[in-house]
Amino acid sequence: MHTEDPNETLKNYYALRASEYEEIYHRNDPQRLKEQSKIQSRIKVAFRGAHVIEVACGTGYWTQFASETAQSIVATDCNEEVLEIARHKQYSCPVSIEMADAYDLPFPPKTFTGGIANFWFSHIPKNRIAHFLEGFHKTLKAGSHIFMADNMNVAGLGGELTTKPGDDNTYKLRTLKDGTQHEILKNYFTREDLLKIFKRYDPTLTENDIYIGKCFWWIQYKI
Repeated sequence: MHTEDPNETLKNYYALRASEYEEIYHRNDPQRLKEQSKIQSRIKVAFRGAHVIEVACGTGYWTQFASETAQSIVATDCNEEVLEIARHKQYSCPVSIEMADAYDLPFPPKTFTGGIANFWFSHIPKNRIAHFLEGFHKTLKAGSHIFMADNMNVAGLGGELTTKPGDDNTYKLRTLKDGTQHEILKNYFTREDLLKIFKRYDPTLTENDIYIGKCFWWIQYKI
């Protein structure tokens, strides 16, 4: 089991998992598939005609759906292994695939009119959430729509949930197909948690803008 810095552990884990990552979206679970379909639909509505910045695009799975209605997308990730898979996908709008640090996005202020960060928020250490959001928001024009989705904690899925003394983050112990184990930072949030975090950036945000499902949550807000 790796014991290095959580961010490096996460990066190494997804590099190793790249080829098997999208299997999670094809599980034979009607509820998961139903909620994934809802996320796809919400993304298409949110980014119609927008110039989108995507953080943690991974293999480009969600980029595909955003591209159906967006005007353009810059899809970023810190891992070349997942980006290489993303580059070989077919998109419906111009998509630029770029390596970038989510905490230090290399784009001028107010470049984009839409932002997406799916299945990334749970991997942010709680003491870095504000830092990430402020940098992310800086790349967006006022009034831009932002969409995020992530996992609910489902017992028996995604590995054993663990904690560490003096650390308010939670972790999942995951095993890849090659047998290696990786302790990955993975935080889970309630509707109240999310409302508290995001309302400071969008004062009009209400509970109705946050969906809490059995498998996933998602939020849409404006800056």
